[in-house]
Amino acid sequence: MTSLIQTVEKELHVSRSIVIEEGIKHFLSAELRNISIEIKKQADRHQVNSFEQLWRKLEDGEITEGECFDDLSRLEFLELEKEKITKLLAMVD
Repeated sequence: MTSLIQTVEKELHVSRSIVIEEGIKHFLSAELRNISIEIKKQADRHQVNSFEQLWRKLEDGEITEGECFDDLSRLEFLELEKEKITKLLAMVD
């Protein structure tokens, strides 16, 4: 990997820190997009926008735990991951 970074530095006349920082930004942005898409897929299954809304539907008796347990768990995980990635991305910007 180091030789690739060195090659990019040399060929594009940019510093190693810029290559690494831009690579991290791109990676985190792609991860954020992918997680956002997955959150939307999970939420759309129950016509909600978030873990909280799905939880409220469960509490209100609109759906049963059996109908949503896997999606509820997945949404919670994805939203926490999205929060972590968003914070990391803010550190790079």
